[in-house]
Amino acid sequence: MENKIISQDEEKIVLSVEMNAEEWDKALQSAYEKTRSKYNIEGFRKGKAPRKVIEKFYGDNVFFEEAFNDSISEFYIKYLQENKGIKPLNSYPDFKIDDLSNNGYKVTMTIALTPKVELGAYKGLEVKKITHEVKDEDVENEIKRMLAAQATEVECDLDKAVENGDIAVIDFDGTIDGERFDGGLSEDYPLEIGSHTFIDTFEDQLIGLKKGDTKDVKVKFPEDYGAKNLAGKDAVFYVTIKEIKQKKLPELTDEFAKSLGEFEDASALRAFIRSALEKQAAQRSQHETENALVDLIVEKSKVKVPKDMVDAQLENMMRDIEYRLMYQGVSLEQYAKMSGTTVEQLKEERRADAEKSVKTRLVLEKIIEDEKMEITPEEVDNKIQELAKNSNKSFEEFKKSLPKQQLDYIINDVIVNKLYDYLASQNTFAE
Repeated sequence: MENKIISQDEEKIVLSVEMNAEEWDKALQSAYEKTRSKYNIEGFRKGKAPRKVIEKFYGDNVFFEEAFNDSISEFYIKYLQENKGIKPLNSYPDFKIDDLSNNGYKVTMTIALTPKVELGAYKGLEVKKITHEVKDEDVENEIKRMLAAQATEVECDLDKAVENGDIAVIDFDGTIDGERFDGGLSEDYPLEIGSHTFIDTFEDQLIGLKKGDTKDVKVKFPEDYGAKNLAGKDAVFYVTIKEIKQKKLPELTDEFAKSLGEFEDASALRAFIRSALEKQAAQRSQHETENALVDLIVEKSKVKVPKDMVDAQLENMMRDIEYRLMYQGVSLEQYAKMSGTTVEQLKEERRADAEKSVKTRLVLEKIIEDEKMEITPEEVDNKIQELAKNSNKSFEEFKKSLPKQQLDYIINDVIVNKLYDYLASQNTFAE
């Protein structure tokens, strides 16, 4: 195959690649031998029909796609082997087919290049150490959350009026312009007053009511409400208070601590909570300090980040946001509307973060390359062993179940941690 450079700069190489008739015929023959078992031709055993017969039956171009993909891939691999200085950005180039026939083909191939990184100082730097301390109030707040998770609901006396924090068990029947609507009718619905799970001032209007009381609660659906037939509409809910309940929190006693199955007394539970919070604080401190060091290294380095890389990173970031919102039952469009903006504006607001993320990755990859950092199969297996233990699975079972994408993520995690350890050893952290 013949090739010549059309243009070349820091971002890409554009090649003209041509395959002549003789080479193309060989590629078609190879494609025929590779795929002939897929074709059934009457009068021939499966896979035994001659190439010309298959081409006559299915068309002259029946093997074109297979032959083209195989030959262009083979050329690309060979081209990179012969030009080892080229560092492609992507695993496969872009190409435009200029001509394709029985006489061969001609394509314009574009190889995007990994941007050149000019590293600044990444050794001998000093960074202020970030520390997060655990205060007594942090421990108390965590204890309160734990006790709240164990709370029970107790029915109140008849003369008890609804207050914030109470759970009102209600029946409601909603109407708009006197007509019922889907989702506006329910019985024995437990509503925590002050949780703001209902629209507008619905919960506030129940305060002061007692068991057996009824009330017409008037509200207005938000303009951006998910159900478009209700958005912006005035509604009236006929509400009946069926029960009023209060949450009863347990006390932090020795008996409560023992009921959790792991602690001798309340002091042991409190000590465990403090220890867990201190471990979290230490991890957070280390993570933020390491990030501060990396930010400083990136700031001192020079790299021109291609727009295509930023766009790709931006798409990944938006996809992650969309997935997280999906689990909350909210679409990206709805979230944007609730935030008073558009999806495109949300995207552009994150462009600077996407650019920083790409630049950071390129700088760290350059350090790994310059320092000739490598990881061993044993280091990867140690990480897999750790993950398997956390999943209560055997090493073999867990490793066998790993999809390639997750394995690649683990490998990347191992080498990044190795890099961070190296950078920590080469720089100082001031208290």
